Amino acid sequence: MNLKDLMFQYLKEEGYCPKETEYGLDFKCEGINFIFFYDEDDDQYFRLMMPGIFDVTEENLPAVLIAMNTVNSELKVVKAYTPFPDSVWIGFEVLVDSTPVLADFVPRGINMLRAAQRKFYETIQQS
Repeated sequence: MNLKDLMFQYLKEEGYCPKETEYGLDFKCEGINFIFFYDEDDDQYFRLMMPGIFDVTEENLPAVLIAMNTVNSELKVVKAYTPFPDSVWIGFEVLVDSTPVLADFVPRGINMLRAAQRKFYETIQQS
């Protein structure tokens, strides 16, 4: 079973309602959207994203860059970036072995993404 199938099964067993899309697996956790991206060329690359947490404009770009840098430098395993010029996303990326136990790290990954979102918002509010 590949990592995408394992993640789909894990999410269903944990009570989430994953939906397969062209990007990967979409699901919600306590009202927050997440996307699990599956890399067909690397079955050991686990990438969970919190998409579109903040809209980027010309006016707020300097503050956004500072907030992303703060997240990236102060928190482990997560990174904030703009895969699209007008939207900040936060990603949790790890390499897993060939028999990953998702329950060992997915909940922590979700919590780390939430912490990164909070840190981003706190930093934006301070600027």
